[in-house]
Amino acid sequence: MKLLAAIDFSELTEPVVREAAKLAGALHAELVLLHVHPPVSPALDLYPETEIVSLPAGGDPLPDGTPPTDTERLQAIAAPLRAMGIPSTTITVAGDEVESIISESLKSHADMIVMGSHGHGALFHLLVGSVSEGVVRRSECPVVIVPTDRH
Repeated sequence: MKLLAAIDFSELTEPVVREAAKLAGALHAELVLLHVHPPVSPALDLYPETEIVSLPAGGDPLPDGTPPTDTERLQAIAAPLRAMGIPSTTITVAGDEVESIISESLKSHADMIVMGSHGHGALFHLLVGSVSEGVVRRSECPVVIVPTDRH
């Protein structure tokens, strides 16, 4: 059995990894950690000569002061899982979040997807959409949604 956990490096990362690890342990499953680096928002109105500089999405800086790459951050999450005996691999891709999660779940033959939901309001979903909703609608396997901790 194989589980795909979609990680966005937000406050949901730890709860998603925790739930995915519980499931992987109980089901004796392999865990694939996926991070999708979304494209620059088309809603930005930029002049053609504007240079886009992508900023890190958090994380502790490396000893030389540079932030860790997404791949390094995923490896840091996978290491303790492996130490617990959960076979874990990591994938980082760039693109549309829903498309990429669905595509990677098919490529890796995932039996289940585990991901978080930020719980944005109805207006946000109307204007921007919801990654978790898009994945649930398009997935060919079960999707476990880990909610934002509201406590």
